[in-house]
Amino acid sequence: MTDSKPLSATALLIAKKQSVFRFIFLQILFVVIISIGIYSFTSSLHWYSFVLGASCSIFPSVYMAWRVFGYKGTRPAKDVMRAFYRGEAGKLVLTAVLLSLVFLLIKPLAAGSFFAGFGIAILSHWLSPVVLNK
Repeated sequence: MTDSKPLSATALLIAKKQSVFRFIFLQILFVVIISIGIYSFTSSLHWYSFVLGASCSIFPSVYMAWRVFGYKGTRPAKDVMRAFYRGEAGKLVLTAVLLSLVFLLIKPLAAGSFFAGFGIAILSHWLSPVVLNK
């Protein structure tokens, strides 16, 4: 039986940061694999609509992870909570802006594929407990 000490605050922060960025990488990989399948079986219209939809979900997630975990070392709890609130607010605004820009600027767009990509990227968050617990 080994005597394991609890992780220090810095070591715990580094472990959580690595887990979050590993999850984002797996989320991107998941979308890439699905988009390759879409590209090989359907038209390029459905492929880029799917990728744009997934990107409208993934880029805001990357922004939030950067806002929350972009700092080195530990910070006071007040600063951590402020980073979470700013990150979440920025994520919501960025999602709305990206969705609006895609619908305004990208023509033609396969709406079904777009929302499928957006939904799959969001639903992949259900995998986060599995990934973050490792």
